[in-house]
Order: sequence, then structure tokens, then C-alpha cells
Amino acid sequence: MLIRSASGLRGVVEDDFNSGIIDQYITSFILTQKITYCVLGRDGRQSGKEMSQWVVDSLTKYGVNVDNCDLATTPTMQLMTEKEQYNGGIVITASHNPTEYNGLKFLQKDGTFLSPDQCDKLFASVDNEDVLDKAEVAGKASYYNSADEEHINKVLSASCIEPDKIHSKKMKVVIDAVNGAGSTILPQLCRELGCDVETINCNGDGNFTRIPEPLAHNLKDLENKVLEVGADIGFATDPDGDRLSIVSNKGKAIGEEYTLVLAFKNFINHQKSMIVTNLSTSKMIDDISSGSIRTKIGEAHVVQKMKELNISIGGEGNGGVILEEVHLGRDSLVAVAMVLNLLDLTNQSINEIIAEIPEYVFLKDKITLNDSKDVDFDNLATLFDCDEINRDDGIKFSWSKKWIHIRKSNTEPIIRIFAEAKTESEVNSLIQTLKDYLK
Repeated sequence: MLIRSASGLRGVVEDDFNSGIIDQYITSFILTQKITYCVLGRDGRQSGKEMSQWVVDSLTKYGVNVDNCDLATTPTMQLMTEKEQYNGGIVITASHNPTEYNGLKFLQKDGTFLSPDQCDKLFASVDNEDVLDKAEVAGKASYYNSADEEHINKVLSASCIEPDKIHSKKMKVVIDAVNGAGSTILPQLCRELGCDVETINCNGDGNFTRIPEPLAHNLKDLENKVLEVGADIGFATDPDGDRLSIVSNKGKAIGEEYTLVLAFKNFINHQKSMIVTNLSTSKMIDDISSGSIRTKIGEAHVVQKMKELNISIGGEGNGGVILEEVHLGRDSLVAVAMVLNLLDLTNQSINEIIAEIPEYVFLKDKITLNDSKDVDFDNLATLFDCDEINRDDGIKFSWSKKWIHIRKSNTEPIIRIFAEAKTESEVNSLIQTLKDYLK
């Protein structure tokens, strides 16, 4: 079954996609976004080439010109879509889902994902089976070969990045791109920053040799490689390259919650700023800042609030860093460059830097819902005696040094639970109290 959400759609290719289904979504994208010139990229999955051809065939059939960047990260495509000639962009990716999945992410003219309202209109058009007449003159399809170079140059020009200083440091890095879209561009970025680069899982062939989500427990091979070659740091990304996780110089995956914290530490050394992040991002970000602006979970919500408040930096605790100066989207290249800059700026190892950041225990859990079971979030409000309750996205209970956030998934029949405290026993107690109440 196709999963539709604010970032597009995804599903099992063999079961959920064919040229006709793709054609309907492309038709509705053209109609709702008034597309005449589109840019396209894919994340490396083996199904991506065929799906790319289906997308190109549909776009050109309806008279749309398309530039195909082929293997490209989602942030690269967001940056390309901002170009004046394009009305929108498409990324063929299923993000961190397993290799048998694929999907489409739709981008509006400014390079950001479609808003919730725009998604609703797109999906309503699909469900209505809206049609387009075949164009009298077919659109032109061309390959676009300089997207990676343009993306790297934009990152290196950011005011909080000092390429010459990083270059002089001659750091040794290991990169694990899970054979996805970051396989070429991430090593290239690091080499341009003067790094001695080792790679694993950087073939770009979509063969996921580890679980694609870059969670700490999925990064054993990277941990081992960092120790084997004596690297200063290891970087791991997801298949479409918008999230980044880090392995320390001690060969330990530190968890993706640290990525945004480290990037922000670098940023505030160049410019004092608030930061926008979501309700389920670690309290570490508050401990190194004058406070954070919190939104609903989802890149679109973070970006919207950054625009609204004119804040230059944002992101999510899943390893997503958003730097407005480059583009308004989560970007692993931005994160890599900012963390390398921090290493140069502090003249410390990554292990020494994280030792100075107040530590928390962060856990994620879930509860599966059946047809007869639902959760009344209003009734949950009396469950905890806390300092603050936030109802913007499900319900979040907060104290000075701990919190628990409960929300319905947008894509699965589950309740997601996020909790953080100073000790594992405190986190487990929060989660168990909730589960006992919901029995």
C-alpha cells in the first residue's frame, strides 16, 4: 500500500508502482504546481533508474522540459530546484526505508517540500483521476551534470564554514553513504576540504549493506573502520543524504541527536542565534543555546517557522541540519562541513567536544494500535505532574531535566513515544507509566 505524507509518497516498488501510477501522480503534480520545467534526481536504489524513466516519460509527454541530475541527494535537488528556470523538482527516493521501497518527493519552486495544503491538493487530484492532454510538442529531457559541484560550492561559501582553515587541518575521515545518493558527493566535499578520505558503502548502486537508517546501532562497520585507519571522525548518512550521524575518533557511534547540536555549536561561534527544531529533539540543544523554538515533527514545520521568525538555522534531532544560507532543507553536506569546522575551531577531538555537552538518555518507543483501540490525548493530560504541557503535536510533558512526547504516526497505525532524562531508569519510568495507563 502506498504511504502518502507531507514529504510525498513511498511504497514497495513491486507491489505499489508502475508507469500508470507514476503518470497519475506526475499529471497531478503538473496541474497543481503549474509545472513547465522540472528537475529530477534519484537516491541510488536499483529501482530508481526505471522509475526515473517513467517520470521523464510522463513529464515530457505533457510538454514539460526536464533536467535529470541522475544520482543526487535530496538536499542537492532542493538546491537545484531553487534555480530560476524550474517550477518544481522531484526526488525518487524512499528515504531510510529498505531497498525494496521507493517513492517520490515533490519540491515546490523555492526548493522546499510541498506544504500540507499543497500535498492535500496533489493527492485529491490523484484520487479524482484528473487528466492532461498529451502535448502537441513533447518536452525536452536533458542530463544535468554539475549539480554536485554546485552544491559543494554553495556549502563551502557559507559564512560559518572556513574552508582554508579546515584544509590546513588535514583531518582523516571515513564516510559511509550506504551506497546511496551521497556516495560521490560526500567524499568529494571532504577531499575539497583537504581531508584524507576513506570510504565504505559508497558505490552508489543502492545495495544497502547495512540497515539504511543511520542510527548508532546500525553503524558497526563504520565504527570498526574509524578505529582501523585511525580517523578523526566517521560520517554516515541515509540513502537520500539529508540526515547525518557521527562516529567519534574513539570508534563510537554517538547517536544522531548530536549532529544538530555540534552544527549549532559551530554556528553560534560565528553568529549568535536562536534555533528552530521539533518537539522531539534532545534537550542538549537548549543546554548550549539561549533556547530553542519548537515545532511539530517534520522538516516542513521547521522550515515554515524559520521563515516566519527569520531564523537562520534549524533542524531535527534525527541528524538533519538546515542552514538557510545554503538552502531551506536538511542537508548532510552542510552538517559535515559545520562539524569539521567545529573540530578546527576548537582544536579538540570529537570525543573531547561531546564530553563537554550535558548528557541525556534518549529513547524512542511505540505502541501499535488496532481497529478498536485509540488514544484520547485530552485524558492523557492528567497522567504526569509536570512543569509544562505542549499540545502542538500530540502531547508533550516537560520538566527541567526530562520530558516525554507522545504522538500518532502520520504513516502507520502506531503511537510514537520519545523520552529523555538524565538516567536510563528515569526514561524507562516515564515510558512504563504511559504504557501502564494505556493497557
